Amino acid sequence: MHRRIITTGRPTMLLAAVGATVLALSACTSAPADTGGNAAGGGGEGGGDEKFVIGFQQPLGGQAWREMGLASLQALAERPEYKDKVEVKIVRTNDNDAAQQNAAIQNLIAQGVDAILFDPASATGADAAIAQAEAAGIPVIANGGPYSNDYVYTVSTDWANAGTIGADWLLAQLGDDKDVAVLEGLAGVPLNDSSMPAVEDVLTGGGADIVAQGANGWNEADAQQAMSQILQSEPNVAGVYSFLTGGQGIPAAFADAGIPFVPVVGGSGYNGEACTLVEYAPEGLKGNMIFGQPAIYAKGLEQAVKLLEGDDIEKEQFYAPLEITADNAKDFCLPDMPDNFQLGYDFPGLDLTLDEVLAFYQN
Repeated sequence: MHRRIITTGRPTMLLAAVGATVLALSACTSAPADTGGNAAGGGGEGGGDEKFVIGFQQPLGGQAWREMGLASLQALAERPEYKDKVEVKIVRTNDNDAAQQNAAIQNLIAQGVDAILFDPASATGADAAIAQAEAAGIPVIANGGPYSNDYVYTVSTDWANAGTIGADWLLAQLGDDKDVAVLEGLAGVPLNDSSMPAVEDVLTGGGADIVAQGANGWNEADAQQAMSQILQSEPNVAGVYSFLTGGQGIPAAFADAGIPFVPVVGGSGYNGEACTLVEYAPEGLKGNMIFGQPAIYAKGLEQAVKLLEGDDIEKEQFYAPLEITADNAKDFCLPDMPDNFQLGYDFPGLDLTLDEVLAFYQN
């Protein structure tokens, strides 16, 4: 039986039910830190009764990828080597709103945190808060996507490379027919807007003809709906490129329409994507599900602690994405977990286990 995407509700975009500007503060399970009244600028010292207080601003609370990232971060903070020296304050805001994110970061500064991690809601929308952090000597790390500010460190997936890897792969799958459909992710988000022009350049430069375009909203249900609409007018596309989502929804759209599978790029790292490749590979589905590990947030925490302890870290750190194809999908597919369970809970060198992360995973 073919898999179907549940189209009622938005499982990857469920928002935390809290206030409009700053939704929630939640710390790791360790006791509140004693910041000594001077937390700003790395004033805390690891050890003793004091802890580094590290804030994380999440602008799209409730999305599976980001919630898994936060769970990985909290799991790392609970490790013995971190538990006695780190307190994490997580602040969620709504709808990838840059103004809300800016206000939330300012609130963290007012609380006297030692460092700030944030997943950028826009390329420049937090500049006012970052200027305040710089004046206070509080280091800031863009953790999850790029941000245009010389003061800010970056610990992120190499999203631009993630995009072109998929485009190159798709071109290699195409024969004489090079008509393709392209779905962007979420317009206005830096990692989408900075990646899609290069993706389209690679496709068209390699001879592909983009005959249909849409958006997946970084949601499998939206990807399925968008693809279904495209197939009504363009049923003979030879390939599909969908940025960071669609590895389950797009094949489901083809299956529902009774149209033979074509090569698909579209990974957000959902369990259902890996399992879809396993299920449909015998029927000819070829896919490359490319995504960044959510556990990049845990890597950001590791780097923030190193910085606060006085170590030098690289100002810009970009890490290669994961790729799930028919060749390795069985290694990722978790048959006992739901389709929308987010993979990528570990990061190279951190060795986080599924059980550790599940203790904090909220989706």
